Amino acid sequence: PLTKDDFPELGAKIDSQKKEVNAKLTLADIVAATSSPDTTVVDSTIPNVEKLEISESVSHEGDNKNSLEGNSESNCNDESEEAEITPDSQLKNAFLAALKNNGKNLHLPLLTSNFYRLYVVPEAPQPIDLKKTKYKKLSNFLNEMIDQGFIVVREESKGVDKITSIDLEHPEIINFITDFKPPKQSIEGEAQDQPLFRSELTETYIVTDETAPFFAKMNYKRGEGIPTAQIKKIVREYISKQNLPKADATGSTIQLDETLEKLCNLKIASVSQICSTITSKMEYSYQMCELKGVASNKPLIQMSLATRSGNKKVTLISNIECYGIIVPEFIKLCKQGAAASTTVVKLPHQKAEQLQIQGNQVRFVYNLLTETYKVPPKCILGLELAKDGKKHKKK
Repeated sequence: PLTKDDFPELGAKIDSQKKEVNAKLTLADIVAATSSPDTTVVDSTIPNVEKLEISESVSHEGDNKNSLEGNSESNCNDESEEAEITPDSQLKNAFLAALKNNGKNLHLPLLTSNFYRLYVVPEAPQPIDLKKTKYKKLSNFLNEMIDQGFIVVREESKGVDKITSIDLEHPEIINFITDFKPPKQSIEGEAQDQPLFRSELTETYIVTDETAPFFAKMNYKRGEGIPTAQIKKIVREYISKQNLPKADATGSTIQLDETLEKLCNLKIASVSQICSTITSKMEYSYQMCELKGVASNKPLIQMSLATRSGNKKVTLISNIECYGIIVPEFIKLCKQGAAASTTVVKLPHQKAEQLQIQGNQVRFVYNLLTETYKVPPKCILGLELAKDGKKHKKK
């Protein structure tokens, strides 16, 4: 039968919960409660929950502190790495990069001020402030580079110093690794020049960080693309340059030096093994290359004069396609520059084509080939047929 306990009065919810808890208590719990009258069983359970919540919050705070400490340590490490690049090291790296990239093309003797302004400053990733270095002046820095054997400077007059020679075989220059800088693209809005040479898609391998120490000794930059057929030639040049001894009597294997040993993980290897190991550690890519100067044993460009109907002279040009020149573009330049009609003539029993330009245009064609297309003058025949440029008065 139902009792009053089943229908508690309003506000008596807590008392009923206490009665249910007390009903579940054992005799041992009641004895323990009576021994410590200040505490109750129900109240004793509450601190445990609070402790758990507090401990969880404390653990979360601890994790946050650890993460903050880890982030601060990583930030400190990054700052320390950035702090390693001092103004002194930045100046010397730019100096070595200038010698590595431009040393063979410098026209000596060269003013030290021009060398610094034109070659050293552009190689620095950030502006160089000599006053922040230990040298304070350019002359002090160059004196130290002279003592280390990089360059030789001669004083022509008071305050005028010129670089007379550069030691490109210096170990620091040979082992210095530079990054490849792609050619600058034309700005949008500017008229792009028409290509003058035929191009083709060639397979290349990109120099990686792992192979950079090897290619740096052969004056190749990190990130530079090298044609597949050229890698074996580079390896052979490196072997002869370093005078690496043969490992056996047949000469099929080579005793590797320290650089190749680290790269190949071998002490003795053949040329094909070295090439396959190097290419496996490079990135495979494609590159659009101009065919300028690619073909070997190219025939000379022949210019000649001929007479057509009506006793009119024409200029005949042969073998320009062997130098990678785009013939339609060459015809266009001849029509614009010489203001003469230009046509293509097919020779009988020959695959090659011949250009025919109206009038004696030998001098114009010669200047076009040497100045615009950069063809060496020794590769062009027939310049003696050009007009002397003097007008002879009729008697």
